[in-house]
Amino acid sequence: MKKAVSILSILISLSSCDGHKKQQTDAPNKASLAFPQDYLGIYKGHLEITSSNGTEKIPMEFHLLDAPDDTSYGYKIFYGVERDERSYNLVRTQNKNLFLIDENNGIVLEGAFANNTLFSTYKVMGNLLNTTEKFYKDRMEFTVTLAREQDTSITGTAESAIVKNYPISIMQTATLLKEKKEEQQQ
Repeated sequence: MKKAVSILSILISLSSCDGHKKQQTDAPNKASLAFPQDYLGIYKGHLEITSSNGTEKIPMEFHLLDAPDDTSYGYKIFYGVERDERSYNLVRTQNKNLFLIDENNGIVLEGAFANNTLFSTYKVMGNLLNTTEKFYKDRMEFTVTLAREQDTSITGTAESAIVKNYPISIMQTATLLKEKKEEQQQ
């Protein structure tokens, strides 16, 4: 068990060292920006969908819109040339780092905000999904990974640790550029 914990600690340390330089040069000043107010706007780009069938690229938009009561924000995603719309609400909770993504159909996802990123993990229809939305002043990075529970494998021993693996079968990634105010008004 100690060996598994040691390896995990090393991996965590290495991953935090790799991102440290980028964080210092690329991340906005966290003290001066507040989520979601300072990231409101329209973001556009292309979503890249990668699976065993190859890679597909489609247009994507993300809209984070202001609301009059400062507790619920418009949260819309548009996919494809036909602009297939997903209209949700991003809802504040009493904890400033926890949000709800209300799909307006009885489904409410929970999200945690840290390091300028909104993280969500959930299971639906035998699939585990991880979503990250990382915000910068001029863009956002959107990632969804999907792992099927049926593809699970188990490794390890009682002495080292029992580990369940969930290999990713689909990955969606996009870097979406934030429109300037004058572009949004056209």
